[in-house]
Amino acid sequence: MPTIKKLIFAPFFLIIFGLLIYQINPLLKSYDFIFALSINSFISLIILSAFISISSFIFVLFSNFSLDWKFIVPVGILASLFPVIFLNQALGLVFAAGTLVSLLFTYVSLENTMKTYLTFQPAALLGPSIRHLCSLFILVIAVTYFLSLNTLVQQTGFQIPDSLIDTALKFTDQSQINQADNQLSLPPDQIELLKKNPQLLKQSGLDPNLTNNLIKQTVKDQVQNFLKPYLGFVPAVLAILLFFTLQSLTSILNLLIYPLLWVVFYVLEKSGFIKFTTETREVKKMVI
Repeated sequence: MPTIKKLIFAPFFLIIFGLLIYQINPLLKSYDFIFALSINSFISLIILSAFISISSFIFVLFSNFSLDWKFIVPVGILASLFPVIFLNQALGLVFAAGTLVSLLFTYVSLENTMKTYLTFQPAALLGPSIRHLCSLFILVIAVTYFLSLNTLVQQTGFQIPDSLIDTALKFTDQSQINQADNQLSLPPDQIELLKKNPQLLKQSGLDPNLTNNLIKQTVKDQVQNFLKPYLGFVPAVLAILLFFTLQSLTSILNLLIYPLLWVVFYVLEKSGFIKFTTETREVKKMVI
């Protein structure tokens, strides 16, 4: 029974961590989501951050209950195999090594804390380890993302996503558009007629879609030419941007750690899974 209690959280950690790696796999294949200013991309980043926080939370709980290297090392090795399975070989090995180091480092820190504490307070004892493991996971993800993008840029180059250009054009100063309209020499009634009948523009050789595409391509070419001397820095910049984005989101989500820790240990205590004892210790003091 004690062994079962020490391993009770291990399967949950492996399942959640496996889902985390599964979520990361598409991220490493493209840089478009970084520039996609959409609700879907934001939701994807929140989901990824949630998996990072939950994985860290459950591993720290597992470490707290086991406090034994013979349990921590096998589970850490099993978790580090997931990147090798879901990612390509080179990136998988880097991610696996980073995962194993992060888990073992977190356990060493937690083990020292659990051996020296005086009063068991879940939030104070386990909260810092959860936050630190989240940061380590994010660092591993960012490093792996950098290596993936570096290879991608070297093989296919870097192209500004069309979605970013479209968004930039949407925020074009409306006054410039109005100014262009005022420069038209057509009477108001003819302008209104053209608005109601766009096909007349095409017949006159003035296709608005063609004009928009020309503007879009011109802006894209200018940005590409500006970035061309700095392509070697693009993967690093995007990896840093990803790191701070995930770090910010997990910091917000981790505000739920403290009430969640209280609920978990309250339920475990009431169910008889764990119990607390009060000790009286002798203290040696100097008196003059």
